[in-house]
Amino acid sequence: MKRIFTFLVLSSTMLLKVNAQFKHEHSCGTELLYQQMLQQDPTLADKREAYSKEARAAAKNPVRRAAKYTIPVVFHVIHTNGTENISREQILDQMRILNQDFNFKNPNRTKIRSQFASVAADCQIEFKLAAIDPQGNCTDGINRVYSPYGVEVDQQNATVKNVARWDHTKYLNIWVVTSIKSSSGTGTVLGYAVFPFSTNSRIDGIVMRHDRVGSIGTAVPGDSGRTLTHEVGHWLGLFHTFQGGCNDDDNCDDTPPVASTFTNASCPSNSNSCSNDNPNLPDQWENYMDYSDGGCMAMFTLQQKAIMEYWLARAPRSGNVSAANLLATGVTPNSNSAPTAAFSSSNRIVCAGQPVKFYDVSCKAVVTARSWTLAGSSSPSSTAESPVVVYQTPGKYAVSLTVQNSRGSNTASVNDYIEVIGQESALFPNAEEKFESDPLGRGFSHLSPTNARWAIADTVSYTGNKSYQAKINSFTTAGTVFSFRTPSYDLSKLGKSGLPARLSFYASYALPTSDAAATEILRVFVSTDCGNSYRQILERSGTGLAHSGGIAKPGFVPTSKSQWKLFSIPSLSQLGRLDTAKNAIFRFDVESNAGNSVWIDDINISQWFSGTQTLETDDVKVAIYPNPARDYTTLELNLTAGMPVSVDICDVQGRVVKSISKKYMPVGKSLITIGNPSVDNGTIYLVRIQTRNGFITKPITFAP
Repeated sequence: MKRIFTFLVLSSTMLLKVNAQFKHEHSCGTELLYQQMLQQDPTLADKREAYSKEARAAAKNPVRRAAKYTIPVVFHVIHTNGTENISREQILDQMRILNQDFNFKNPNRTKIRSQFASVAADCQIEFKLAAIDPQGNCTDGINRVYSPYGVEVDQQNATVKNVARWDHTKYLNIWVVTSIKSSSGTGTVLGYAVFPFSTNSRIDGIVMRHDRVGSIGTAVPGDSGRTLTHEVGHWLGLFHTFQGGCNDDDNCDDTPPVASTFTNASCPSNSNSCSNDNPNLPDQWENYMDYSDGGCMAMFTLQQKAIMEYWLARAPRSGNVSAANLLATGVTPNSNSAPTAAFSSSNRIVCAGQPVKFYDVSCKAVVTARSWTLAGSSSPSSTAESPVVVYQTPGKYAVSLTVQNSRGSNTASVNDYIEVIGQESALFPNAEEKFESDPLGRGFSHLSPTNARWAIADTVSYTGNKSYQAKINSFTTAGTVFSFRTPSYDLSKLGKSGLPARLSFYASYALPTSDAAATEILRVFVSTDCGNSYRQILERSGTGLAHSGGIAKPGFVPTSKSQWKLFSIPSLSQLGRLDTAKNAIFRFDVESNAGNSVWIDDINISQWFSGTQTLETDDVKVAIYPNPARDYTTLELNLTAGMPVSVDICDVQGRVVKSISKKYMPVGKSLITIGNPSVDNGTIYLVRIQTRNGFITKPITFAP
């Protein structure tokens, strides 16, 4: 066939929704990325042609071999705890599809038309999730990274790849993201890869939308998991079957030319868009490198296989499949050592009664026997490889796994590995947090690493003396996320009473420069499934986050109330009827741009807005003394009106340890004696005072 090499920025190489009839078109941004790179480095054209010449020669002289190539894979799941944080099962489903497609075991191979059956290839390429990470630790090959950079990935930069990247000569890096913006600014990109002749350590790998991974979970059914099969083909040096149109420029003589991008989107039975090939064959829409429906894709050809083998035999791909690398990445177990114990789970935070599946991801040797200790669960011990258990009681629980073989044994144990939250929260609005003491003892939790945690600011506040600070300056890495979550709240009381359910708080921030684009970003999320997933309900940045009249100033610290700004969700009922939620957790994130700190104060979940009316100042004043106590302490309540009041001692998870009082209390001062609820001295408890308008919680410690 005639080969004409042309370099065009083809709209056909993007995921363009140009025709409503193409509901399941496979579209990729690989060629667009290459064209962008070509503009930056024109020498790539010569490299491409030189390698293509060699690949064409290799395609016509395939080498027969008995052994399979094995490629270690890592999925970097870039998420903000939404649906894009896909399950392990969805990733395993994609791995199943890859291995079927590249080993000619795909069930739909029987539908390949007779004129192409003789050129359909078993590519003898196997994909395995890495078992050892670059630091030598056990891994399940799934690297979950919390980052907003995966929300919309711009092809023109590699920001998402900077968030997580493993050595491209050892691992096939696959980044799973929410959406992808094409480098041309139009169209919808579902995935893209980097050709082996144009790659480097900074960009090498494949980027995929989460809804195109596998065929279960969030995956689009019509794709059948073939987007990644297609992109791996590019990663191994294959071009589209429609490359060059009827001039046929995909380097393979056993793939008939195809006129254009979406010619075969609907898998037309008699499609023959080009008649200049000899013999004149119909379009091979069964080919994984076309843009046909995922369910129609069923084959690579013998010459495509030969081209992939050509690349697997030379840098940079040869390093991935070397015997030494398979041992280093754990794909090949060491037969002369004991295993190293490690585990993962389907969830770390669950609702009481929700099943949790554990996975043995031990590495470095074959495991012949294992023993789980799952304290507090429905099955406290197990020898299964992947036990499924249920936790009924809220709290935090340790997990331990011991594995062994004839060479020895090893144990991995993690305290507080599983956090169980009640289906219905014991905390009711009105709820306030003024950060006058560390909120971690009141059910708040950090969700970010230790170098990006909120901290009490002792001399900065809107009310009182303290606030919560995301400490950011010019040395803070841009993109770092400071994240914390509140305890869960039962909002249904407000919904049933007809009172408005609101979330409000004060924040202080000033832009570090006069450029409003050089800004930190504040986001607020909510979860109603015990923290398994979140959805965003508020975002502020730039002048929308900065205090009114604030001047650009690095190192800003607020010194007056005028430098604080009220933010609110005036009606939680309009956000999917959150006012009926019995388990609502709010998450506060600040994304750094290496500018200024962000402070938060007076978080209020109630019928009121922060700073206008509060339970403690307008309903009841509270004092506890002494604190810390030894055997007894005194709770002093000063009520502005007589009302029913209940007092309970709770643990830090919000569970009632001891009921102290539940009665009508008059106007004025009332004193209640509270005894040590436990012999476990040194433990922090919460005194919870519930009134008609909500509750107050105060920490108390009984010292040894």
